[in-house]
Amino acid sequence: MHTIEFPKTVQDALGPQAAHDLQAWLEQRLALNESLVISAAVARRKANVVTLERVSNLLLADEPTLVSESGKWLWRVPVDLTFPKRGRVGRVGELEVDAQNGQVYLDDTKLESMRAKADQIAKQVLDN
Repeated sequence: MHTIEFPKTVQDALGPQAAHDLQAWLEQRLALNESLVISAAVARRKANVVTLERVSNLLLADEPTLVSESGKWLWRVPVDLTFPKRGRVGRVGELEVDAQNGQVYLDDTKLESMRAKADQIAKQVLDN
């Protein structure tokens, strides 16, 4: 882990408590960056592969968000239904990808929920 020491001028400008808080925050972020093995781009690609293989070729992953859950760092990847001439037409769900090992967390219930939501959105879009 990195230890960050601010110059005295920075400590004086921020004040001792703010400088301490900023230092702790930066050290936490540096430790997090060192522990992440899977990038947001890789997590997004993994979500795209899973949805292509197990749900539909009309699903497309969006920008992942990094979250901490039960002591694990996960990429939460939104998944949208798309139509070739209309682009993204609605969110069908999200997948979680482990930021350490790349495992995509999903089960048959989640997949079926995404299929059902995609069907519902497709029907609404095509009826309009």
